[in-house]
Amino acid sequence: MTRVRAVLFPVPALFFMLALRVGAQEETAHTLESLRISGNKAIPAEKILAVCGLKTGQPVTKADFDAARQRLDATGAFVTVGYEYKPRDPESSSSGFDAVIEVHEIDNIYPYRFEDLLKPEGVLREALRAQEPLWGDEIPVESIERYVDTITQQGVGIAVTAKMERSPEGALAIVFRPASMLSNVAEVTFKGNDALPAATLLRAINAAAIGIPYTEKELRARLDEAIRPLYDARGRIRVAFPKLVVERAKELDGVNVVVTVEEGPVYTLGEVSITGVPAEDTAGLLRSADLKKRDTANFDDVRAAVERIEKKYRENGYLHVSSKVDRDVHDAEHTVNVAIALDLGAQYRFGKLEIKGLDLLTEPEIRKAWGQMEGRPYQPGYANAFLDRLRAEKVFDNLGKTLAEPHIDEASKVVDVTLTFSVAGKAETDSAVIHFP
Repeated sequence: MTRVRAVLFPVPALFFMLALRVGAQEETAHTLESLRISGNKAIPAEKILAVCGLKTGQPVTKADFDAARQRLDATGAFVTVGYEYKPRDPESSSSGFDAVIEVHEIDNIYPYRFEDLLKPEGVLREALRAQEPLWGDEIPVESIERYVDTITQQGVGIAVTAKMERSPEGALAIVFRPASMLSNVAEVTFKGNDALPAATLLRAINAAAIGIPYTEKELRARLDEAIRPLYDARGRIRVAFPKLVVERAKELDGVNVVVTVEEGPVYTLGEVSITGVPAEDTAGLLRSADLKKRDTANFDDVRAAVERIEKKYRENGYLHVSSKVDRDVHDAEHTVNVAIALDLGAQYRFGKLEIKGLDLLTEPEIRKAWGQMEGRPYQPGYANAFLDRLRAEKVFDNLGKTLAEPHIDEASKVVDVTLTFSVAGKAETDSAVIHFP
């Protein structure tokens, strides 16, 4: 009976005796009737079978099994590779072989990603899979040097390094990135745009991105900051930038980036709601917002409406009013509901009025003109408007520089105001006597 087992670790002398005794029989090829994989955990058996090169139905000898073992060992995926084969019918000299390939996988494998390399991620992943067909999106640490070489051979144009890093969630991953300093963005161009002309996009992105060190993360942030609002103003709220192609600039020092734009359909406004304010205010705020259902969802208009609403409350003493705009997108109908959530914060009130630079006769007149403001909701623009009115009505002769200074007490939510008057041509610190005409 012919039965052969080969492994990578030390083998007893008895095995060699057996191998010598059946050596003559092993030189005769027999059909491989069956082949299975044993010991694998992470790597599918069909991938191991594909790499080993053995196929059922083909004639095989011990040399074929040795070659299969060497191919698997060369992948770097296994601690050990062994095989065993025996005749299906021990009584027949022409019986085919049943065989088992037994593997012990390397277990320190990790996911990997690319950062700031001048080739699309898909191209680099395919290159690595071609070199290491057994692995998917996880690779062994022991093979990192080979992976770095493969990435460099893909023509990324820079030295590449690999580093194990932990994500914010705590998961470890192998990160491939440039080993040297990052190149600056020399030029950005767009393809796929139709709703917006290239010149408009270029003006926006050039101001935001040209000259910055290139990383995909940073450039995408600049696209969101500079380009996305342009589409938001035209109802294209699903605009996407699915592909960035980076190449060395030919005429400038740096990289050129071609951004593919998917503009998406135009969305219209659905329902608009406002929360966080007294119920009796809602109807008036919606009217002032002037956001009409079924109009194009222009988020420039939404932002302007929110600014008007915030200003209204800020001028009524809510100095720290803030807001949040949420979108409820209905892709099937191409509509978007807008929910404006206001946080009014505390209401501040006028405190005491201090006047500097006026004499005993003039100051009471100014206080009278100021009015009984103490205790009323504080209006940030009131003091400067008051001074502008005095100047416009020519209440004073030779009026020089005037200054309104608020003094905010956060604990009491009270704002005291100091008005300072001076005579034209005198130092600001001089005490001025200014008479009514």
